[in-house]
Amino acid sequence: MTAFRAFGDERKRASLIADIDAKGPIYAAWLTRESVAGDISLVSDDYGLHPAFARLLPCLGAFGEAEDARPFYGSLFDAIPTGADTGALAREAVLLAWTDPTYGRSKIVPQGAVREACEGVVALVRQSIDAPVDRKAWRAARTRLLASASGDAGLEKTVDLMMSLAWDLDQAPGAAQDVMVAWTAGINAEADASDEDAFSLEEGERFEIEMNKINEEAMEALAQSRSMDSIGVEEFLEVVDRIWVADPVRNDLRRRSRARRERSNAKMAVWRAAIQKRVLEIADRSFAQRTDIMPEGVPPETLDLSGI
Repeated sequence: MTAFRAFGDERKRASLIADIDAKGPIYAAWLTRESVAGDISLVSDDYGLHPAFARLLPCLGAFGEAEDARPFYGSLFDAIPTGADTGALAREAVLLAWTDPTYGRSKIVPQGAVREACEGVVALVRQSIDAPVDRKAWRAARTRLLASASGDAGLEKTVDLMMSLAWDLDQAPGAAQDVMVAWTAGINAEADASDEDAFSLEEGERFEIEMNKINEEAMEALAQSRSMDSIGVEEFLEVVDRIWVADPVRNDLRRRSRARRERSNAKMAVWRAAIQKRVLEIADRSFAQRTDIMPEGVPPETLDLSGI
């Protein structure tokens, strides 16, 4: 369905994996926060990876913040044959946001119009793995999804995720990133809400107020002796920390917030590892079934296909 063919040759595959292992320039431009609004076309132009596939991978490594992501990337690239089209893999990967048995959004959407609309989107994505889907069909699916969710605030974020899923990834590859970011946000919100020491609504509001107030106090204190432009981040954070520590009541809120964030981060790491494993399984299964990928450097007429 696309002209993107993975890697081109084994040398390029090896150089890409080496760059990621070393956190080189490609890693920095592609698999970190720099990619959110940056140009990562070199990943497709130089290494033959489908643009949607390239867009979904940074989120699976927490945009460079997850140290365990680099082995995953290496294993994934090793599982992709030279010359393979990774567009289908991208489509199957984003489908996990709905279908995964543990974390998929199908777990939280009840029977009814919204679920039917979501399943209509999923059906189009599955169809698009093997054949193009007409633009009108995608547009109709989005329209139906929006209409079904009218007035249902409880499903708003899930509907937003499914709206991102309802695009042709050949035409709108950035939608893959939108799906993964929305899914991450949903899982993170659930992790926070289920925390053993979750803030009450009142505590959460008070923490936000105190945090903003302390930030303002720190800036005002620093601005008395220098211009705003000359204030460094580390210096600002040092002043902020002193103000928090000086007030035990306020500082207890910060301590609890930090502890909750650590617990939520641990839950997110479990989610990330599970989805990485599922993507690797999809890659192994999908490419093992392919018989149309030519071994590197071997002319088709020399292949013995009698046993296939």
